[in-house]
Parts: sequence; C-alpha cells; structure tokens
Amino acid sequence: MKRTTLYLLIALATAASALASVSPHEATGIEPVSGHETVIEKNQAFPLMGPLTVEECLNEDCTQTRS
Repeated sequence: MKRTTLYLLIALATAASALASVSPHEATGIEPVSGHETVIEKNQAFPLMGPLTVEECLNEDCTQTRS
C-alpha cells in the first residue's frame, strides 16, 4: 500500500511539474515568433538548395548583423 501511494505521488508530481512548465503564451501561440527564421531541430533532415549563407551577429538577440 505504501509503495503504491509513493508511485502515485511521484506520477502526480511529474504531471504537475510538466503542466506548470508550459507557459500560456507557448500553449496558445499559433503564429511563429519571426517570419525570417528557420529552426532546424537536431538530427532533422533539411533539404539545402544552393549555398548556405550565415551572418555574424553583433548583439545577443541578433537584431544587428555585420552586413
């Protein structure tokens, strides 16, 4: 009985922390944050057509570039 209660409490705590980690803005956000940004997940196949150009950022959020 104690073991079952412990497992149930662990499962409830895990579910509660998972629900708390998602902010309401992320859950309801339909439109992308930036229209000029492509996000490539790790190990995702990405068809590359032509050369890959990369610009160096001048500040932390990349609103200013060297070009």
